[in-house]
Amino acid sequence: MYDYVLQYGFDNNTQKTIQEIKENLKKNNIEDRERNWLPHITIDLYNCKNQDEFVKQLDKIVEEIGYFEIECKNLNNFDEETLYIEPYNKEKLIKLKSIFDTEFSKYRLEKRKCREYRPHITLCTNDDLTKAKEIVKQKFEPFVAKIEYLWVYNCNMKLIKEYELKS
Repeated sequence: MYDYVLQYGFDNNTQKTIQEIKENLKKNNIEDRERNWLPHITIDLYNCKNQDEFVKQLDKIVEEIGYFEIECKNLNNFDEETLYIEPYNKEKLIKLKSIFDTEFSKYRLEKRKCREYRPHITLCTNDDLTKAKEIVKQKFEPFVAKIEYLWVYNCNMKLIKEYELKS
């Protein structure tokens, strides 16, 4: 288990674009096991019993981050169980991830430290993605996503703090 999850959040237009894809899957009876998050890119999961300490440290990092855009061109999947949009230009996401990893190293979950960071926007988690991939490929068009927020949630999906990234 974890205490907090950090996520990048999108502007309204990007959220709408992603939600339309997810709604189309739902309309076509594609089961989705993903938790009911807003469209996002997860940064990582953390353990820290002192919420004020965690948020105070996060405040310092986030004040240096401005909003940015990523190109969403590729569909991909993890182990034929998670269908996702893979950002094309991941450099900024990977650079920021290394800052979070350094600053929050003592809070990171041990089992996630050796995992390669693969930023993605989950569309569907299911045991068989065959039909889901067909449905999404029919209508998917590349788009530019604007990352405007950073969210910190607790393990019960309660929003602890929303940061609007500076322009």
